[in-house]
Amino acid sequence: MQIYPAAMIRLLLPAVLIGLALWLRAFMDQLGAETRVLLAFMPYLLCAAALFLAYQFNRCRLLLATLGLGVFYWLVQNAMQVSLSQADAAHLYLSVSLAVPVLCLYLLLLPEKGIWNLQGLAACLLFLFLALACVLLAAWLPGSSEAAAGYYRARPAEGYVLSFGATLLMALVLAVGLVLVVLRNEETEAALLGVLAALFCTLALLQLEDISTVMCVAAGLCLVWGLLRSTHAMAYRDELTGLLGRRALGEHLARLGRRYCIAMLDVDHFKKFNDTHGHDVGDEVLRMVSSQISRVGGGTAYRYGGEEFCIVFPRKSVEEAAAALDLVRERICDYRMSIRDRDRRPLRSKDGARRRGATRIGSSDVAVTISAGVAQRSEEYAKPDAVVMNADKMLYRAKRAGRNRVVY
Repeated sequence: MQIYPAAMIRLLLPAVLIGLALWLRAFMDQLGAETRVLLAFMPYLLCAAALFLAYQFNRCRLLLATLGLGVFYWLVQNAMQVSLSQADAAHLYLSVSLAVPVLCLYLLLLPEKGIWNLQGLAACLLFLFLALACVLLAAWLPGSSEAAAGYYRARPAEGYVLSFGATLLMALVLAVGLVLVVLRNEETEAALLGVLAALFCTLALLQLEDISTVMCVAAGLCLVWGLLRSTHAMAYRDELTGLLGRRALGEHLARLGRRYCIAMLDVDHFKKFNDTHGHDVGDEVLRMVSSQISRVGGGTAYRYGGEEFCIVFPRKSVEEAAAALDLVRERICDYRMSIRDRDRRPLRSKDGARRRGATRIGSSDVAVTISAGVAQRSEEYAKPDAVVMNADKMLYRAKRAGRNRVVY
């Protein structure tokens, strides 16, 4: 399982937005009446923008999160600006404090299947069911036992409103979200955690004036930013490997200077590998190869198409680029992958050995190799497209020379 520790940087913007919201809240009383009214409506405007983007780009999880944020803000503004000692207000507050982490956990775990299909409809219905279940649970918990009533009672500490039970639930969902951020390396998880943190601050510090307004503005900005970043990733990143795609490569090539190298590489005998082991295992191989080449020193890796990749080395000589690629080639050659599904393997071992080509099979693992060609800009190859074509020629030389090598 691939882990992306650098994905934690995606949480930086939500953290900054929430910190700024807490700091700016202290200056709210200095604003004019018209500005305060506009700011009070800002969460609704941000929700409208997020709904439009989620609808346009078919993002079910963020659409549901946006609807939830709008309902949350409306409830706080219209039904929770009273003393929580009142029974109805206490029940509503407990319902919301349970629903926020439960629904956030649901959206974190929910796979993105789009809006306008049966899976999207089922996701929306389950979201509504969980919200209603939290309302019923909030009505049952205080009367279930004296211990439960105390555990979920608001105001457990001075200046802190959220109950112990809801606080623990928030912390558990936050921990799950952090794990998913480093496992999936996607913007949606970071946006959802930003919303969770903002709503947690609202519920925990509900006694502070204007806290719901500034926090819901921050949450709305997290959603809008998450939608913009996720749609950017749709356009520029390959979904299978996570590498940048052809569009991003074209933009990079257009802004290169006068000194650079370009490498073209692919997986040896990949078609035979797919025929032998199936496309699911082939996809795992592409992910593994992508993970290894993304760590190449001094270069940026792109998925060019199929099993072919391109790496751009700005301000590198062809010898430096080839040396960095050779290290990647060795790591891939030495990497072993377990095969779980052997139903597609040939019945006779001789047939399997003949079909596998450069793929080596052990009793429970496989290994693949790559070939690469490197070319640098020169007077003869002055344009990036020409350098790419020359690198492609070097790649075919590597294959004719026996594969599992770097040629320049």
